[in-house]
Formats: sequence, structure tokens, C-alpha cells
Amino acid sequence: MRLYILCFIILQFTNNVHTARILGLFPHPGKSHQMVFDPLLRKLAERGHEVTVATFFPLENPPKNYTEINLQSLAELRLESFGAEIYEYPSFLMRIPVLGSVLDQYNQHDGLGTLAVTICENLTRFLPLNKVLTQEYDAVIVERFDSACVHGLLNIYNIKAPVIGISSCSLMPGDAAIMGAEINPSFIPVVTSSFTHKMSFFERLENSLALLLFTDKYRATRVKERAVIEGHFGKKINDLDAEVSKMSLLFVNSFFVGNGVYPLVPGIVEIGGIHIDPKDKNIPSHIEKFVAASENGVILFSLGSQLSSTSISKEKQDIFIRAFSKLKERVIWKYADSAEEGTLIAHNILRVKWLPQKELLKHPKIKAFIGHGGMLGSLEALSAGKPMIIIPVFADQKLNAAALKDRGIAEILPLANLKEEDLDKALKTVSSTSMQERARLLSSMWHDKERPPLDTAVYWTERIIRWGNQSQLYSQAKYLPFYQYALLDVTAFVIMVVITVIVTSVYILKYLLIIARSKTKKKIH
Repeated sequence: MRLYILCFIILQFTNNVHTARILGLFPHPGKSHQMVFDPLLRKLAERGHEVTVATFFPLENPPKNYTEINLQSLAELRLESFGAEIYEYPSFLMRIPVLGSVLDQYNQHDGLGTLAVTICENLTRFLPLNKVLTQEYDAVIVERFDSACVHGLLNIYNIKAPVIGISSCSLMPGDAAIMGAEINPSFIPVVTSSFTHKMSFFERLENSLALLLFTDKYRATRVKERAVIEGHFGKKINDLDAEVSKMSLLFVNSFFVGNGVYPLVPGIVEIGGIHIDPKDKNIPSHIEKFVAASENGVILFSLGSQLSSTSISKEKQDIFIRAFSKLKERVIWKYADSAEEGTLIAHNILRVKWLPQKELLKHPKIKAFIGHGGMLGSLEALSAGKPMIIIPVFADQKLNAAALKDRGIAEILPLANLKEEDLDKALKTVSSTSMQERARLLSSMWHDKERPPLDTAVYWTERIIRWGNQSQLYSQAKYLPFYQYALLDVTAFVIMVVITVIVTSVYILKYLLIIARSKTKKKIH
């Protein structure tokens, strides 16, 4: 009897376990992007799924059922590849209100579109990728960023598996519409803007122009990518907009506590902080010693993995050094041109080549974080309860900075107009008791979740594998043409009815007046 029960339990357990074949396609050479995707892909493999991933950044020590296609030969990796010069000294046009901001954002999106087409040309010819696309899968996970090329390749190889999108930042222009979510620019800022959800008239004007321009830009990019694919394979494929709209689910690397509230649908799932590993790395001994010796705390300064720290002008570096030297706190500054054991450039300033950012932010002696506003570092600081000074330069950094300042845990300093007195004031503000308490409060709110973001992503991925497109997670708004979505037809109809009623009423009134006058004349005669 006991053996029977044991066999029954084993059979039930076996029947409920489904080992899926999952394909991951990540055709952007940005390391910070892949840091968002890797935890989910690794976890899925650890849960027994067969995971195949095309990426520019292979995993260290991947699970045994994890296969990678290395894309590094297809494009230059974006590792400290951006110089600070153009952000320190913007042109005259870039300084013009509204126009300069829109032009700056357009140039960024234009560059991404050009990169997407170039990589698409290389992807279509890359034999290792084409080989894995001939196989069958239960789900496909793709990056939603600047490209729709992989959606076209899925169409070429007739892959019918449900597609899950994942974004390393807030939603890109047009992505909300994929799932039928709200895209109203009156209160939803474009990902490269510097606005919050509370915008003035001119901010709404700029935001609306930006949304129209960037949505059209990526539409043009998809047309070029489609032409690349059709030219290589010699056959027609579906419109890439239509292919992208088939997505079953979209993960977005944000969370309302830090990024603000967006009007989402069930098919858009927030997984902000998925990259934050609960397991801590060891802090290098030279950094640990420097932190431990501090009597008044430490401020952490890092401008991320894409902006070259050594490209900042001597003028701006001197501003940082003079301001930091006045502090009672110590400063750790991530700076590529440093000695292996760090370089002490002042009595309280240590420059280091590399630092375990997440682990240091969690350290009780770290008081504040100076960063560029990248999503990963910002969420790490928010999670750790550390106030921030943000020096945004490109991409979504201005948007993230604005959101965190709006929540009362950040000060913003533009790199182009950086002044020593402004930096002094910001350092004093983030060290204040009120901002320290506010940062700890938001950290507590951040951690108050139904489940960790990685568990959330795993659950929804496996749910899509179980049900595919049978479980509708989007709204019907995705199928509505703009005139219906914006109720332009209804508005036009109501206006016509009102005009008809007014005109008819005027004619009736005129007719009644004519009759009344004729009767009056008859009585007089």
C-alpha cells in the first residue's frame, strides 16, 4: 500500500513537471542590458528547462542544459565606449529649449536604429544562429529595445512558439501599444526625456513631438530590417509591426515605487531589480579596508559600464576632487585608469578600477551614491536605501533621475553645467537626515512585494509556456486604429449632431419668426 502511494505521488509530480525548450535572442551589444536577462535565463535552466541563448555576453559557469551562441563577432561591445566630451560641451542647437532636447533624443534613437539595421544584416548571415532557428521551441524570449529583426527571423523559420519580450529599461516608444496599454504623452514621459508624469504645457508639447518622431523612427527601422531579411532569404515576410504585435507577454525592468505608476495591462509585468542577486560577492580587501577605516561614512561614485570614466575633462574632474576633499566622509570613485589596489588621490578619495557596486551600496557605512542614473545602479541604490546624486548623460538616465528626484531621494546635476558650489550643495542634501530617512522608507516600500522579481519572471514565463496565446493578457486597444482609440469618430459624430441640432434649431426659429411676423402684419391690416 505504501509503495502504491509513493508511486502515485511520484507519477503526479512527474506529470506536473514540464521541461520546455526555450530560445533567447538578445541582439544588442550592451552589457548592462544582458545583466537584466541573465538571471531569468539561468534560473529557467536551473529549473530543468533546455535553454538556448544568442548573446553578445556569454554566461560564466552556465548550467549544463544551457547552450549559447556567441554574437561577439557581429558588433563592437558597448563597454565604456561613450566619451563624455559631447555631453560636457553640447552644441548651440542642443542648448535651445524644446528643440535641443528633442534633437538630442532623436540623435540617440537614430543611432540605435542604425546599429539595429547593421546587426540585423550580420544576424541574417550568421550560420550558428540560423542553425538553432531550424529547431522547435516551446517559448522564445527576445529583447525589446531598438530592433525587431529577430521577429522577422522567427517568421522566416516559421517558429510558432509564444514570444515573450523583455526590456532592460522603461518601455520604449510604441512598446506599450503592443499589449494595448495606454501611451498618452500628456502624462507618460518618453523613455529618453527628463520628465515626470506631471508635465507643464511645454513639456507635454516636447513629449508629444518626441513620441511621434521616435515611434516613426523605429517604424522606419523595422522597414529597413524587413528589407534586409527579405533580401538575404529571397522571400517575403510579414510586416514586422504585425510580427512584434504577436508577443504574448512583455517584461519591463521597472517598479512603480521608484519609476512611477504606469497604466499597464496584465501582459506587461514589472520585474525591476531582477538583476539584484541576493548572494553577495566579497568586497576586495583594499576597498574593505578603506571603508572600515572611515569614521563618518563613505560616498560611492560610479558612472556605470558604458560611459568612459577617463574621458571626463580635467576641469570637471578637478571640481569633483575639490568638492570631495572638503567632506568629512570618504569617497570611493570607480575610475578605469587606477592601480590594481586603488589610487589614493586625496586624503579621503580612493579611485578603483572596479568595485562590487551592489555589495557596497548595502554596506552600512555607505551614505550616498553618485551615479549617472542608469536603471541598474539606480535600482540597486533604491533597494539599499541610499540617496543619490545623479549626473545623467544619455538614454533613460534623465527619466530615471527625474523619477527618483520626484520621490525625494535624489538630486540632479547636469554634467555640462556642473559647478563646484552645486555639487557641494547636493552632497550636503543627500547627507541630510531627512533624505537619509526618506531613502530608507522607499527601500522598505521597494522590498514590500508579493514575490521577488526573479520569481515573478519565472512564474509568468512558465505560465506562457503552459497556456501560450490562449490566455489573453492584452487589451483590445492594440487592434484599434488611432481614430477609434482616440474616439475621433465618436467626437466627430457628436460634433455633427450638435451642429445639426443647432442649424435645425436656427432654421426652425427663423421659420417661426417669419410666421409670427406674417400674423402680426395681418392683424395690423
